[in-house]
Amino acid sequence: MASWRGSALRSLSPALSGASNSALARQVMASGQTNGNSSRSLCCESLFSERCRKLPENPFVHLLPLMRDPEVKVLCQGVPPESTFPIKSLSVELVDGTKVELNPKDASLAQRYAPFAWQPLRDWLLQHVQTLHAPPAPAWDLAIGAGSMSSVDLVFDMLLDRGDVVLIEEYSFMASLDSLRSFGAEMLPISMDEHGLRPDALEAACEALDKAGRRAKLLYIVPVGQNPTGTVLASERYDEILRIARRYGFLIIEDDAYFYEQHEARDSGPQAADGEPVLKTAPLPGQGDLPGLRRLGRTFLSLDIDGHVLRLDSFSKMLAPGFRLGWVTGPKALVEKYSALAYVSSQWGSSLSLMILGRMLEAWGDAGLEARLLELQGLLRARCRSLVVAVEDNLSGVAEWHSPRAGMFLWVKLLQPPEDTARLLALM
Repeated sequence: MASWRGSALRSLSPALSGASNSALARQVMASGQTNGNSSRSLCCESLFSERCRKLPENPFVHLLPLMRDPEVKVLCQGVPPESTFPIKSLSVELVDGTKVELNPKDASLAQRYAPFAWQPLRDWLLQHVQTLHAPPAPAWDLAIGAGSMSSVDLVFDMLLDRGDVVLIEEYSFMASLDSLRSFGAEMLPISMDEHGLRPDALEAACEALDKAGRRAKLLYIVPVGQNPTGTVLASERYDEILRIARRYGFLIIEDDAYFYEQHEARDSGPQAADGEPVLKTAPLPGQGDLPGLRRLGRTFLSLDIDGHVLRLDSFSKMLAPGFRLGWVTGPKALVEKYSALAYVSSQWGSSLSLMILGRMLEAWGDAGLEARLLELQGLLRARCRSLVVAVEDNLSGVAEWHSPRAGMFLWVKLLQPPEDTARLLALM
C-alpha cells in the first residue's frame, strides 16, 4: 500500500515549461477554456503522449484479412509452418465438470499470434460489456490486454508525457504509482473517506489547478474494492465525478479489477427497454443477496455519454491471474491507439489463454459464469466477516476500520501512532 500525506496542492507550480506546456496548449486549443459548470469536450488526439503520436500505423491491420484466408500465402508473416505446431487438440476439464474442447482448427489458431485466437473471446466480451454496462457513448470499442497491469502501463504510456498532472486517490495501488513515476507524471492525491474518492476534494484540486493555469490530464481511480483501502465508491459519486471530469476536461481511467468481487449487492445494474434486468438468471438458493452478475451496480462506463472514460477490466480476480488477460473499453479512437501500442509491446496476451478462455465462457454462458461468481463472492464474504470479527476482538479501542463490501482488503487505521514503526513493519 502507498500513501500521500500533507497538502495535496503544495507541490503545484503555476509555471509550465517544455513538453508539458505544449501538451497543455494542445489540450486547451482542442477543447476550449470554459468557466462555471459548462463542459469541456475531449479531443482524443490532444490526449495522446508524444511517443504515441509518433507511433506509425500497424501494417498488419491491413494484412490480417489476407493472412486469415487459407487460399492466400502471405510470405512476410514470420511464423513457422502450421504443420510443425506441437499441439494437435486440447481438452480442458473445469472444476464444475464442464469440458472445453479445442478442436484441431482452434488448437492451430491458439498457436498463432493473438489476433488469430482472440475472436471467440472478443465476441463474448462485446456482448458482455453491452449487457452489463450498456455504454451510452456512440462510438465505443474494446481491446484485449495482457492482464490488468499491462493495460495500466500501456494506457499511461499512451497518454502521459513527463510533467503531466494525474489525479489519484490519496491511497492507491503501488504498481500503478510506480508506473506513473516511471513516466514522470506529477501525481496529485485526492482525499478519500469510507465511501471512496471525495468529489468535493476532487473539485477543489481541479479549481486550484485551473487558477494556476494548469489542468489535470487524467483521473486514475479504483472505484470498487479499492486497493488498498477496500472502499466502494458511493453510487451518487459516480455522477458527481463524471460532472467534474466534463467541467475540467480530464479523462477518467476506471481501473475496476475488483468489480466482480463485490460481496454486497449495490443495485440492479443496467435495465432493458421493458424495465426488466438485462441478466435474468435466477440466484442460487441462499445467495439472493450476493451481487452475482445482476447487481454489481453502476460504472463510469455505463454513465459516459461523451467519451470521458476509459475502463480497465481483468480476468485475474474474477477467474484466475494465470490467464494474464483483461480488456480495455472506451472511446474507439483511444482503444485503437491502445491496440497499436500493444502491437509493438505486449502483443495482447497469450493466444492459448485467449482461445481456452473464449471457449470456456461460451460453454458456461451467463448462468455458468454467474454460478462461479456467486461462489467466489460468497467465499470472500465469509472470509471478510471472519477477519472483521478477529479485528473487533483484537483491535477495538486501538484502531478504527470500516467493513469492506468488495475486494480483498481491510484498511485499519491506528488511533495512536506506534512507538516503534520498524517493529510494526517487521510484524507485517
